[in-house]
Amino acid sequence: MPKPGISKIEQYITFSVGGEDYGVPVLEVLEIVRIENLIKVPHGRDYLLGMMDIRGQVLPVIDLKTKLQMEAMDSHPERAIIMQIGARKIGLGVDSVSHVRSFSSDNIDEGPPVLRSGSSRHIIGVGKSGDQFIVLMSLNKIFSPEEVEQFFAR
Repeated sequence: MPKPGISKIEQYITFSVGGEDYGVPVLEVLEIVRIENLIKVPHGRDYLLGMMDIRGQVLPVIDLKTKLQMEAMDSHPERAIIMQIGARKIGLGVDSVSHVRSFSSDNIDEGPPVLRSGSSRHIIGVGKSGDQFIVLMSLNKIFSPEEVEQFFAR
């Protein structure tokens, strides 16, 4: 915990989904890969893009835009942010990944309580960098462990 008057610096990987910029803590990301050779899954959830082989391990790739119920656009996810939820790894399809940005705790606004309730529990706050605002989220809170297990059920 930072001392009073000293702001803590946190690093976020920034990415784009549906023309908007978002950030996720660096520590939640295992790797970032290009979406290639996607295997479609018949009768899968609407937000399941398919399965992809990542170094010999088959992982589900989720369309983050659809999962977050964002307005559909003509763009298709090009990158997957690989993360781990519980004992499972999954990929989250995003339009593009920018770079790592640092935000001091002074430059992160928690926003109104509605941002941290129910369906928005994954929102950490809004990072301010100059005149740009980036919605910061915890990808680990988008899915429950039970929901992730459904992707691997036989």
